Parts: sequence; C-alpha cells; structure tokens
Amino acid sequence: MAYAFQVDHAGRAGLPVPQLRRRLRQGEALVGSACYLGSPIVAELMAGIGLDFVYIDQQHGLTSYDTMLAMVRAFDHTATAPIVRVAANDASLIGQVLDAGADGVIVPMVNSRAEAERAVAACRYGPHGTRSYGPLRAAVTRGGSIRDADERVLCLAMVETAAGVEHVREIAATPGLDGIYIGQADLAVSLGLEPELRIQPGAHEQAIKTILAACQEAGIAAGISGDPAATRAAGFRIVTTGSDHGFVVSGMQALQARLRDQEKGRKA
Repeated sequence: MAYAFQVDHAGRAGLPVPQLRRRLRQGEALVGSACYLGSPIVAELMAGIGLDFVYIDQQHGLTSYDTMLAMVRAFDHTATAPIVRVAANDASLIGQVLDAGADGVIVPMVNSRAEAERAVAACRYGPHGTRSYGPLRAAVTRGGSIRDADERVLCLAMVETAAGVEHVREIAATPGLDGIYIGQADLAVSLGLEPELRIQPGAHEQAIKTILAACQEAGIAAGISGDPAATRAAGFRIVTTGSDHGFVVSGMQALQARLRDQEKGRKA
C-alpha cells in the first residue's frame, strides 16, 4: 500500500555531500579525528576545522542513538563526513546509523572473510546487500537513489586480533570493502601486550605491516591512528589524528605544565 504523500528524496539543494569512498578509490589519503565523549557541541566544533572525516564512537564512546543522531546533524552543511564506529557487526546497528545520515561505518572485531562480507552487505541495498530501505534523514541530507547510496557509503572493517591478522588477506579481498582500520590497542592485547595506541616493536609491528601489505595487495585503504605525516609516508591512507578526549586531556596537561613553569619563574 502506497502513502498518499510520497517523500521527495532529491536532498536539499546546495548541501555538500562528502565523497570519501570516491576519494579513496582515486588514491587520496583521508585525515580525521574521533569523538568519544558523546557531545554534539564538540562534534560541531570538530566539523568546522576542515577534517576529511570525524568518526563517532558507539563501541567504547559515551554515545547513545539519540546522541549519535545529534552529532551526525552537526556535520550538515560542512565538507567533513561523519562516520560511525558501530558497537558490533550487526546489520540493524549499521542500518540505523546510515539511515541517520552517516557517510560510512567502521565495524569492529572482524576476524574472517565471512564477517567482512556481513559488514559490507549491511551497507548495501539489495540485490547486492541486505540493507533495509528506510533512509529517513539520509534521504533528506544526502539524497540520490539507492544506487547512489551504495556508491557513497564507506565500509571499513577493523582487524584487531591475532585471528584477524591470520585471515587478513581474505578479509582485504572482500568485494565492496573499502578499507581495513587497525585497532592497535586490541591487537596488542590479543598478542599479550599492553593496550597502547602506538606501534610496538616486535610481533605487534609485524602484524600491522602484514595488514598494511594485505590492503595494498587488494587495492583498498589501510587506516590507523597516529601522526598524519609519518603514517601516510608508511602507506596508510586513512589516519585518525586523535580524539576529543585526548585533545581535552592533553590541553589541560599543557596548561598545567605552563602554570607550573610560571610558578617556578616567580619563585626563582
């Protein structure tokens, strides 16, 4: 049964639509940051500084569905793309954030080709995927046909365990997968190391090199957190420079250090 009034899915005229997927296919590198604190105001601030993307974290971040929706809205009328790290590789969760207007997803804990295929399918409409049709906000803010959405939405799988590294070549070769994002901390834990957001020498570094090589072989992007210059020089094409949590803490620490230095100067 059809509704008496149908929604026009052309999208609002003049609204910028980020094209991360197209840019990656053209060989570009993307630089962004993460939002963990669940603040739409912080998301709005980050949307205005010229990043390629900001990922909103629903896995470990303090972000409910309602908060995520408000954060995604903060990126309207900007060239910065909101993407969401969903809590799990679940088609319902992925569909919700895409319907809300996110430009892509990061799917955690992908350990096999089958799991990667499930993530990709959740991002694509039939007959190529399993995404259910109902883009309430996405239709307004992004517009276009379902095929346009399939071409635009970015799907990144996280490889962050020893099991994932073991199967990374098969994961990277998954049709429709746009890239692999490395979870450095969980990967370290999986290898019996401390969960640090850096490349640790030895097995951790070798695992990261294996993931990067698999992505390059498959012609998809590899993503990681770190310094943009160093990571891009190493071959990574998706780089997260830091998070709202880290920026607040480091800013406060820098201020405290400055105040201590000033106090020492007064006492000298």
